[in-house]
Amino acid sequence: MKKILLIAAMAIFMSCQGLWANQADDFKYNKQKVQDEFSDLNLLEQTVIDNSFITLSEMKSKNMLTSEFSNLNLTSMMMEPALGIPGFWWGCVLGPVGILVVYAVTDNDKDEVKKALYGCLVSTGIWVVFEIIWIAALGNNFGF
Repeated sequence: MKKILLIAAMAIFMSCQGLWANQADDFKYNKQKVQDEFSDLNLLEQTVIDNSFITLSEMKSKNMLTSEFSNLNLTSMMMEPALGIPGFWWGCVLGPVGILVVYAVTDNDKDEVKKALYGCLVSTGIWVVFEIIWIAALGNNFGF
C-alpha cells in the first residue's frame, strides 16, 4: 500500500511540474528583439568581409567601429581561460589531459598553458606527498 501511495504522489508531483514548466516564460523569446541585438554584430561582420577580412585591432585604429564596439577591451577578450575555467584547475584536476585541453582550446595561449602545467605539478606533488605519508603509515602498522 505504501508503494502505491508513493508512486501516486510521485505521479502527481511530476504532472504538476510539467504544468508549471509549460506556463513559464523562461522558454520563450522575442525573435525581433534577438535580431535587433545582433544587427550591430551583422554590420561588423559585413564590414570585415568588405575590407578583405580586416582585424578588429586594425578597425579600431582606423575608427571604423561603431560606438558599441569601439569600447571593447581586446586584450581581455583574447586572453580568456579555456571554457571559462582557469588553466591551473584544468591541469590540477585532469593532469596532462587538462594541459592538452587548455593548449587546444586557447589556441596555444602560453600563459594559460603554463598555468595548467603548474596545476598539474601541484596536484602531482600533493599526490606524491600523500603516497609517502600513506606508505609510512602502513609501514608502521606492518612493522617495516
